[in-house]
Amino acid sequence: NLENIQFSYPLYFLAVIALVALGYAISLYYKESKLKETRTWLPGLLGFLRWTGILTILFLLLSPLLRLLTTEQEKSIVVIAQDISESIVSNSDSLEYTGVQNSLNTLRSSLKDNYRVEEIFFGQKVELELQDSLNSSSSNISSALEYISETYEDENLGTIVLVSDGIYNEGKNPIYTDLQISAPIHTIALGDTSVQRDITIKNVLHNRIVYLNDRFLIEADIQAYNAQGSKTNINISKIVDGSARLISSQAVNIDSDRFFKSYRFELEAESVGNQRYVISVDGITNELNFNNNSRTAYIEILDARQKILLLANSAHPDIKVLKQIIESNKNYEIDIQYAENLASQGNEYDVVMLHDLPSERYPISENLTNWKSRKTPLFFIMGNALDVNAFNEIQDVLAIEGGSYRMNDVTAVKNNSFSNFTNTEEFDKSIESFVPLKSLFGNYTLSPGSQSLLNQRIGSVETEFPLLAYKDANGHKIGVLAAEGIWRWSLMEYFENEDQAVCKELINKSIQYISQKDDKRQFRAFTNKRNYRENESILLDAQLYNDNFELINDPDASLTIRNSENERFEFLFSKNESYYVLNAGRFPEGDYQYTAELDYNGKQLSSSGNFSVRSIALESYDLTARHDILLQLSDKFGGERLYASNVNSLDSLITNNKNAKTIMYQKAQTKPLLDWPVILLIVLILFSLEWFLRRYYGSY
Repeated sequence: NLENIQFSYPLYFLAVIALVALGYAISLYYKESKLKETRTWLPGLLGFLRWTGILTILFLLLSPLLRLLTTEQEKSIVVIAQDISESIVSNSDSLEYTGVQNSLNTLRSSLKDNYRVEEIFFGQKVELELQDSLNSSSSNISSALEYISETYEDENLGTIVLVSDGIYNEGKNPIYTDLQISAPIHTIALGDTSVQRDITIKNVLHNRIVYLNDRFLIEADIQAYNAQGSKTNINISKIVDGSARLISSQAVNIDSDRFFKSYRFELEAESVGNQRYVISVDGITNELNFNNNSRTAYIEILDARQKILLLANSAHPDIKVLKQIIESNKNYEIDIQYAENLASQGNEYDVVMLHDLPSERYPISENLTNWKSRKTPLFFIMGNALDVNAFNEIQDVLAIEGGSYRMNDVTAVKNNSFSNFTNTEEFDKSIESFVPLKSLFGNYTLSPGSQSLLNQRIGSVETEFPLLAYKDANGHKIGVLAAEGIWRWSLMEYFENEDQAVCKELINKSIQYISQKDDKRQFRAFTNKRNYRENESILLDAQLYNDNFELINDPDASLTIRNSENERFEFLFSKNESYYVLNAGRFPEGDYQYTAELDYNGKQLSSSGNFSVRSIALESYDLTARHDILLQLSDKFGGERLYASNVNSLDSLITNNKNAKTIMYQKAQTKPLLDWPVILLIVLILFSLEWFLRRYYGSY
């Protein structure tokens, strides 16, 4: 049908090629007298064969396309999503579960001819295959529904079958999950909805970081069901060398069948490191589930906060802002003093910030010399009382020539070549729009080895004068903010954003950089964090530096992990570019130490550390099935909630759904006729037949 053929050229080309082919055939056979003498009909036949063959070739040269219509079927999809969390085993009758599985097998067989049946399994995450038995340590129903919504969004999704007990302990409430689903959700309710006699630690609240010798709180929420009149104790123990040492205990008197109460323990941080505390309640009579009677809290106890001295020439609005910003970081402890009352050498401080010092009135030369010799990190904030000559002598970050007490208004310009540390995108976008600071008039020169994070813009002129710069001189790090008035930045930022994020980043990162001790170890190994959940893999990386402090990874590196019972687990690092990397897999709950080792140039190098793994046995905390959630979910999406006794009705629910039908649609395709071998075969046959007849009847 010519309607299904598309041409790249105008249709009148067909007439042109027909005439060209006809003219060529006539020129060959019109005056062939020898063939006419043999058979009068032969020239006409041969001319027709030649005309047809040439016409076909010319036709193919016009690049015709054949449009083909194919009919395809898209079966309706039935997704069966099964909960594989531990609560299914703990809270479901084995005969009930087996019966549901048999009914689902029958359903699959019944639907497979007319429907596309897909299966997923979910607990902590979605699995496409049933890797293990029902042992997932948490239930995340919303993640399974979101996966179905995203995966089958543009497909013929007809029905969803959700097999679960309705218990979820991760993710959102499935009722309020935002889903792009129009298919009905039929739920099969498993488990027991009766409330059993039980006492559980519902939740534990505590700080993750505490400082040595500080006192801190651990708060535990206790919940009990059907246990009115029972008495028990809540205990808190510290794990030391693998053994539990009781620290404190309180009596629990359960006065109702739906009991809830919070208990607080005030403890002292006695030892440095990642400490493990176990909060537990003693069992009660006739309690069936003891797995939820304890929880573990991991608290990292640090040796001490960094002590910062903010020493000022005189009272200034900057002082209050700096105090507020520094105190917002729990790792810092600030002490504010003024030069006229400075009572000590200040050797007890980790960082010294100097506001408008040294000045002519308060040169503090003895203190400065002492801090410089001790390599105490210094951070200068310049003001109009600064003694420029004394300032130039005591630090080597920048030099000021011709300085006077006259002040310039300067705004910040980010130096894109700065590489000592990185800043957030918000910092980079905002800092140049901040109001001006006040800087001393003069010529500023950045010393060799110094780096400026910010330069000065005076009026509309961008200069090379440093506004905020740093230098590391043989392990003594110094920072200089060559202006005063950071309170203006803080006030402006809070007015516009009700926050001080950029100012906090500027001050905190400056302190962090100048106070950070350089790690000169040739070989280092790290975990990506200190505390893991038992369903997380332990990830480590290691770095080896040669004598020029260049990263290399030529020798093989090994790793040994030991648990509290001194069991050893051996690994070998993989090499990735110039680093070492290792995924050690999952470990059970406990405290672990690791040692990485390698042999480099005949030297045995090692690096050690520790990490902890905590249990997330969320499935054991609440075993009461939530069939109400399954009912609400089915009602919301037009489905039915079913039980083990009537799962067989699923077949009729699915087949009677008018929207869950096979879709028939036509698909148009175009294909060049030149790609069809049969046409080339026809051309070959035409020319071969012509050649045969000519030879047979005595022509060339």
